[in-house]
Amino acid sequence: MKTWIVVVNRTQAKVFACTNKRGDGIEFVTKLDNPRGRLRAQDINADKWGVFATLMSHGSRQEKKEGPTDRVAQEFAIKVSDFLDECLLQKNFDDLILIAEPQFLGRLRNLLGREVKALISQEIAKDLNLVSVDDLRSRLYPEVPSMPAERPQQPFP
Repeated sequence: MKTWIVVVNRTQAKVFACTNKRGDGIEFVTKLDNPRGRLRAQDINADKWGVFATLMSHGSRQEKKEGPTDRVAQEFAIKVSDFLDECLLQKNFDDLILIAEPQFLGRLRNLLGREVKALISQEIAKDLNLVSVDDLRSRLYPEVPSMPAERPQQPFP
């Protein structure tokens, strides 16, 4: 059974593979980059929200739309979702652990296909993109302390 661990935020997605449930062999698979995710809103091709007049109202009102950084994050979530769908068709993984910053996790969850969603065994709503492989292993597969040997019970006097 091959488990994929996908650590993603709006700037990049890192994919790791693990073949056992103890997390001994976590290996880096690939990385998807989104350099536009690092840009500020004013640096993205964007203008102000639309202003329009309606027939039923006096004057004009402003229509609140998705901001430019939200739009860039949505585009990257679509790219990650399509990548996971494609990899599932190629049978690259049997189990999926999804780790993403909370807002991006919601976007991605809405875009994933039914087949991919069925394989998600764990979701973590944290931005762990800068975490090392060893730290990732310790977060996902914490070591269980061994139980002390039982002492023989003495009869009550």
